[in-house]
Amino acid sequence: MQELVLHLNKRRTLMMGVVVLLAILAVIISFNFKITPTSYFGGSYNNYFLVGLIVYKLIELPILYYLLLYRHVVHIRKNDNYLEKFPKIKKHTKLLLFLIPQGNTIFGIISYKLSGNVMFFILFSTIAIITLILVKPDKLL
Repeated sequence: MQELVLHLNKRRTLMMGVVVLLAILAVIISFNFKITPTSYFGGSYNNYFLVGLIVYKLIELPILYYLLLYRHVVHIRKNDNYLEKFPKIKKHTKLLLFLIPQGNTIFGIISYKLSGNVMFFILFSTIAIITLILVKPDKLL
């Protein structure tokens, strides 16, 4: 289990770096190119979509955390024999550390296109960084 936790901490650090790199790239792109907001439905619903994306992401992340990491932590604390569930734990924790940056990046791109403002991409990048900081694979020990 120690080896898995070490690997997950390295992956978490790598994913934080990827999120920061994408945020820097988005800022550079915003300085060089003008992104115009979309005009679906006349553009009148863009702010509602943006708020909906933010609320959805703030609800989704705790659910993902519970399903992919926390329930395994509870199972390990109750039972000493985790070897039978080890492949599932490994798969789920790797998936969690992939889905957090991937989902926030996609939502950031969508919100950037909806608003034309890079600050929404930075907001979703910040949410991803905070979530990655709060998710501690050391709890599996």
